[in-house]
Amino acid sequence: MAYPTLNKLTGYRLYCTLCWIILLFQPYSACGSPATKLFIDNGGYIVSDGSGLLRSREQDLFMPASTLKVLTSLVALEQLGDYRFETHFFLDDENNLYIKGYGDPFLTSEVILEIGEILAKQGVRQLTSIFLDDSSFALNGETASDENSKNPYDAPNGALAVNFNALPVQVGGDATISSGEPQTPLIALMREAGVKLSPGIHRINVDTLSQAGQLPSSLRYAGELFNVQFQQAGINIQKGYSRKLVPDGLKPTYIHQGAKTLEEIIRACLKNSNNYIANQLFLACGAYNYGFPATWEKSRKTFAEFTEKSLHLRSNQITVIEGSGLSRQNRVSPAALVAILELFKPYNALLNRKNNALLKSGTMAGVYCYAGYFPVNNTLIPFAILLNQAKNNRASVLEVLHAAVRQGSSPQIN
Repeated sequence: MAYPTLNKLTGYRLYCTLCWIILLFQPYSACGSPATKLFIDNGGYIVSDGSGLLRSREQDLFMPASTLKVLTSLVALEQLGDYRFETHFFLDDENNLYIKGYGDPFLTSEVILEIGEILAKQGVRQLTSIFLDDSSFALNGETASDENSKNPYDAPNGALAVNFNALPVQVGGDATISSGEPQTPLIALMREAGVKLSPGIHRINVDTLSQAGQLPSSLRYAGELFNVQFQQAGINIQKGYSRKLVPDGLKPTYIHQGAKTLEEIIRACLKNSNNYIANQLFLACGAYNYGFPATWEKSRKTFAEFTEKSLHLRSNQITVIEGSGLSRQNRVSPAALVAILELFKPYNALLNRKNNALLKSGTMAGVYCYAGYFPVNNTLIPFAILLNQAKNNRASVLEVLHAAVRQGSSPQIN
């Protein structure tokens, strides 16, 4: 929008001020205020300020995108408690090392090197083979995203996945291929992927790489990284790696517990809006309640039960297909999202602060959402803005609603 006599920022502020003046003095209807209607083609919102006025289509269902991560975080915090992700290591009589993953989202290059150093200190110096066991997840090829693009935010989930299933590759101007990050060594999978990439640093959804042999690319990534990092730690491996279940009765030699607490994992998930971490948490909740192997269906059942029993939400108010917001089949009403935020209040510090609000955004093509709290007079006022439309006007709607709250009569929310 152009302002002929004012700079852009000043003009925008005056425009928003005009909008909330209109908002305050015009009656509300089921379609919202005249001010917010200027910005909303298809969407709804609600502010739980006690007035009952700041709402429009609050019971209608919309795609929430990443604002759904607030619910995923809430369920994990409420149900998992003092939870640590684990990875188990087994040695058999032939000096083969079995690695069984249980969905640790922070199984990174640095962590794998640390594990190798721990095993070396325990006397593991020579291995015949490494066997990878990812059977604690049974996802049957289903992924959270409907797109499965090369972008790392579409990376698949798994029981034994490394570096968030995102492959860092750097291609030089002379076509030289190297690792895209210093902590991760160059592996064969990078060399293969880099041949098709333009110069620059890339992070690739490993699931989109062509699969050589019978191993999925994500498990091959894990195998190559464990192999290289363990050798860096002083462990010699004669025959490389392959996929194989841990034999019945074999006891773990070492159980690695993730260093991050559940709250630290969630803070990182919300700060960076990490889809992979969100769905590792989603799947962990289902496995916690219904046992391994983790499945999408167990987690959907867990979330449906939680939303019904703890939030008193019905199926016509919320549908959760996965925990990140990537699926376009997820549906949430603004009122349901505010109910989630009411229960999330003790954990509000995990959200980012932006535009004088505690905020979680949600963004996909044609989906632009905000959810969080307006801090007013030592009170947290929950709000939800869900826009499923071509224009990203969520910031304008947020400003109009925030201005209306600031001009209110110091509402007290229990």
